[in-house]
Amino acid sequence: MACHGLLSPAEERSVIDPPSAHPRAIDPRRGGATMDAFTAGLLQRIETTESDLTHARETGDDFLVEVEQAELDDLHRLAAEHGVEIGALSS
Repeated sequence: MACHGLLSPAEERSVIDPPSAHPRAIDPRRGGATMDAFTAGLLQRIETTESDLTHARETGDDFLVEVEQAELDDLHRLAAEHGVEIGALSS
């Protein structure tokens, strides 16, 4: 890609080889395989919501159980729409 001297060599390299749009994270549940930031964030939100749901059930907070369950259902739907496997997290 010729930029006709408008960009420095470092800038030209960044135009030619832009950084990945999806930073990678290591997934210890999958033997150290990498995943993109969207997947990592979604799995973290599911894990947190499952924990919050368990806590709400343990404390007998029926309203919070409904809220957390609705959030978990939405996250599972989002995961399914994007092909994110969540079986290792959910029981």
